[in-house]
Amino acid sequence: MRKSFYLSGLIAFCFILFSVAVKATTTTPGAPAITSNPRDTAVCNGSAVWFAVKANDTLGGDTMTIHYTWEVSTDGGSTWDTVHNTGVYSHATTDTLKISFAAHSMNGYMYMCGATNDSGTTWSDAANLRVDTLFAGTISGTTSVCVGSTTSLASSVTGGTWSNVNHAIDTVDNAGNVYGIMHGFDTVKYRFTDLCGTATSWAVVRVDTVVSNFPITGPTTTCVGNIIDLMNVNVLGDWTWVGSNGTALVNHAGMVEGLTYGIDTVTYTFTNACNSVDTFITIQIDTVLAHGVISGPNELCAGSWIHLTETNGGGEWLSSNSSVAITDMSGNVTGVSQGVAVISYYLSNGCGVSTAMDTIHVYQPADEITGLDSVGLTLHRTLFDSTIGGVWSSSDTLVVRIDSATGITTGIATGTAIITYSVTNLCGTSMATLLMHVGPHPSAGAIFGKDSVCIGHTITLSDTLVEGGVWRSANDTIATVDPSSGLVTGIAYGVAHISYTFTNGFGSTSLVTAVFVNRPPHDSLSVPNIFALSGTYTFLGYPTGGTWHTSNTHVGNFIGTPGFFVIYASGTDTITYSVTNACGTTDTSFIINVPFIAGVNEVANPVALLNVYPNPSEGDFTINLSSSVTEQAQVTITNMVGEKVKEASITTNQASVLKLDAPDGIYFLTATTPGGKTTAKITITK
Repeated sequence: MRKSFYLSGLIAFCFILFSVAVKATTTTPGAPAITSNPRDTAVCNGSAVWFAVKANDTLGGDTMTIHYTWEVSTDGGSTWDTVHNTGVYSHATTDTLKISFAAHSMNGYMYMCGATNDSGTTWSDAANLRVDTLFAGTISGTTSVCVGSTTSLASSVTGGTWSNVNHAIDTVDNAGNVYGIMHGFDTVKYRFTDLCGTATSWAVVRVDTVVSNFPITGPTTTCVGNIIDLMNVNVLGDWTWVGSNGTALVNHAGMVEGLTYGIDTVTYTFTNACNSVDTFITIQIDTVLAHGVISGPNELCAGSWIHLTETNGGGEWLSSNSSVAITDMSGNVTGVSQGVAVISYYLSNGCGVSTAMDTIHVYQPADEITGLDSVGLTLHRTLFDSTIGGVWSSSDTLVVRIDSATGITTGIATGTAIITYSVTNLCGTSMATLLMHVGPHPSAGAIFGKDSVCIGHTITLSDTLVEGGVWRSANDTIATVDPSSGLVTGIAYGVAHISYTFTNGFGSTSLVTAVFVNRPPHDSLSVPNIFALSGTYTFLGYPTGGTWHTSNTHVGNFIGTPGFFVIYASGTDTITYSVTNACGTTDTSFIINVPFIAGVNEVANPVALLNVYPNPSEGDFTINLSSSVTEQAQVTITNMVGEKVKEASITTNQASVLKLDAPDGIYFLTATTPGGKTTAKITITK
């Protein structure tokens, strides 16, 4: 009876456990029957998964009347949640649930399906989902081992195999136990294979030997606020740097920063898998030495000395200006000349320099007066004395006046006077004197010589009345002059002003003369373009005043007015215009051709040739209207818009001057004869 009760209770307990874990199939009459349960499935991370169930309608109806509900448990079957068609899930209301992307985080999930009709719901068995990844796990354990000892490594993923690279350094067994053989490094590998493939994890293992105690190297002194680096050859292991007190700050890298003045003992503790050693070094932390205070006199006379003292010994004395004062190592300062010098007392150590300073004033008696000892009437001179603070005076203010503060003298009358500079200072009262001469302002005489020179040529200027002066040119690009001889050289066309300056103790006087630098003439011609038998023409040359020449008098010749040319016969002739000035002669030539026309001796009143020059000009134009007939012509000038500006009457074959008072611009000049009109463009530029 007791056994029967025990057995029935055990069955009831197991039934309760099974119903919690897998939602046991309902026994509701008429509910669907599960004919095929979902299966446990294993996939690789990222793969798609399908869970399927089959159910029959026990009432014999259409299986399409069965409704399906999938549920998931993420905690091993303790709790269940309904699956919806969201995220990676789809077909959650059919007999086949699809997971489009099985992530590694879903490893261990459980899925079951409920089949429901009008009579009730029947639940399938739960199926497990295993999601593998290509991962060999993370290796843990001590990665250093002493020679002859063993350390154990483990991976977070079980079921893999262990191996190592260098069997001379160490060995590893299938349990991950590493045995040290020889000092050095080795790579230990853990290889794991699943349905996703084979992955490998590795760890670097260091095999140690018993370490010896090596000394710490690096500086043994530093300054407050500075950092030094300490080192030890023992580095293949674990170490710590520790200071003994608060005078220095030591970090893990052995960098020591001075905090306060004093001594600190730094300890280097090195540990490996075999043993541990301690090494010590003493560090001195210094600060910049504090300077004291300089005491003693701060004034002295040049040539005398004073003694300075400093409250802190061991320093060095220096002077900022040895031309004013010098000092020895005992603080004795000797005055050299008038002025100010800064005396410094230096204290230094490895942390820097500190300085105490004192300003010393050195005085001296009145020095020798410097400056010119003569001045012209009404002129000024400035005298100097290197000793400052004195007063200037003149023995005769009717001859020389002097400003008491600045030393500026003024000549009043011809004669001499004594200038005195008086100084009263630490050195006593002293005076310096200078005899000052006053005379009349000098004369520069007169400049003699030519007032023009050609480019590349020379002339000599002179001043026979006053010798010893200096020649200068105001513009060396036009003409140069030798300072002593007065030799002037023409450089470029133009005018150069040459000065002659004479200076003596009573002042300076200059004379200036203008020298014209000339060049050979540059001529230009205005001639007709066409020539005919029996014609008369006027040739114009610029500059005027030159001479005309013909090479063939058989063709034509110049008659009467300069440039008036008469053609006798057909042929070729060379016409030359020569202009001469002081710098030479320039010849300009052109060739005329007179054609022969049978039965025709001349052309009656042809259209004239109009020449206007210079063009452009400031308003003065020379007009020459060349024609085979000498007659009157009417000249009309219009502006750009056709407005008449001026009218005039001229004679052909003669040069006429026309003055046009009009603004700058372009105008049109038209000359009209019975034979026709001729027009030229003219430009006014002022």
